[in-house]
Amino acid sequence: MSLYVDDLIFTGNDACMFESFKKSMKIEFDMTDLGKMKYFLGVEVLQYSDGIYLSQKKYAYELLEKFGLQNCNFVKNPIVLGFKLSKNGEGVRVDATAYKQLIGSLMYIIVTRPDLMYVVCLLSRYMANPTELHMLAVVTP
Repeated sequence: MSLYVDDLIFTGNDACMFESFKKSMKIEFDMTDLGKMKYFLGVEVLQYSDGIYLSQKKYAYELLEKFGLQNCNFVKNPIVLGFKLSKNGEGVRVDATAYKQLIGSLMYIIVTRPDLMYVVCLLSRYMANPTELHMLAVVTP
């Protein structure tokens, strides 16, 4: 069972237990059964007979819009091999708040995209004084 603010999620493999639990919760609290979970905290949940699949496609598209990156190029590697970044690097500073927001949003994406974990964690090292080079490593114009 998981509780987040006013949302309750529970799972298991016993249908009788589900019904008993729902009934007891409805007696104790004013609640509505919304059926199988479809979205939770920006994560789409697809439930099929062969498994449960998680996706953040909608969240990813919203991020692209939020940061004005709808027209960015798609790449197969999340970072160019051999690309060097430095904390003390020279270069034009960029808005640290915007960089932090972008990196934080990408940190949430790794819930369903663990292949991005290394590069997002690498780029998070530069949140104190990000430069254009750091921003270019995050977004491919």
